[in-house]
Amino acid sequence: MTTPARRRRFVFVDWRLRPDLDDDAPPLIYVLRCRALRDDGSECAAQSPPSEDPAQPQTWAFMHLRERPEHTGYTEVIERPWVMGREGPT
Repeated sequence: MTTPARRRRFVFVDWRLRPDLDDDAPPLIYVLRCRALRDDGSECAAQSPPSEDPAQPQTWAFMHLRERPEHTGYTEVIERPWVMGREGPT
């Protein structure tokens, strides 16, 4: 007894990673973290509250500097949503 041959179709697609700019995407979140070193060599690591407005962490950095004039180095941390999408035939 022979089995009837079945046709199969394979579709190859490429995936693409991109920033999620869709209307329903989560917002970008900004934080500034102090990277000044303390006397013991550890990093201060104080940080601004997370904000969707990049100006708010910058305001925090000026307040932090007022309290600790020797803390002049900061790192910006941005949380940016990304999405994986398919390219090619569907």
